[in-house]
Amino acid sequence: MKHAGLVLAVLLATAPALAAQNYREVTDRPRLKNFAGLNLQVAVPQGEFKQFVGTGFGASGNVTFMLDRSRQAGLRLYLSWIEYGRTTETVPLSPTLPGLFVDLTTSNDIFTFGVGPEFHLTRGEFRPYVTGFVGFSVFTTSTSARGTSNVSSFAESENFNDFTLGYAAGGGFLYQVSHGSSPVFLDAGLRFQGHGTTRYLREGSIQTTPGGSVIVNPVESKTDLLVIHAGAQVAF
Repeated sequence: MKHAGLVLAVLLATAPALAAQNYREVTDRPRLKNFAGLNLQVAVPQGEFKQFVGTGFGASGNVTFMLDRSRQAGLRLYLSWIEYGRTTETVPLSPTLPGLFVDLTTSNDIFTFGVGPEFHLTRGEFRPYVTGFVGFSVFTTSTSARGTSNVSSFAESENFNDFTLGYAAGGGFLYQVSHGSSPVFLDAGLRFQGHGTTRYLREGSIQTTPGGSVIVNPVESKTDLLVIHAGAQVAF
């Protein structure tokens, strides 16, 4: 009984110190306030869009501001680039300059900006999430010229562009691979990205006449995409 009382007295004396130490350990952990990420992405055309273009490739970036105390609900700012077509042809620079050739490269691109919610379904090292956004997209086609032995282009022209509504819904997961004040998470997922009816150019939409003028033949259709992404997110 005497020994039990002594143990109890020691526990009562040390309990405040142990509790304070445990509190410091918990509160010293970094709180994940925000996320910033970069991803590579593959865009597969859906519906009537796939009748006109093939699979696209690109990159995206985001910043997510976590808004609630549990750091599971936030607001995501989203920026994406997808190239859905590219052609290159080598042509003479000018009939008066024989033997001098340039590469003409025409690229078909989609630039998207959106804002929307993001919800993490769990906390910890593995964090499934769902997200979506509403914003706008720009479908643009441009042609650049560079010498066949050069790296950078010396001239570029925009051939066509169209602004349209952009929206998306999807999800993925984060998996933590490093710790510290700014832990790193692997990020993978997919989204459905839709647009309003859009006018755009595809490969072969730009034709030249014998006189040197250019004829542009835009296509008009829905432009839905299924986008797969993989990359990394940094919490800070």
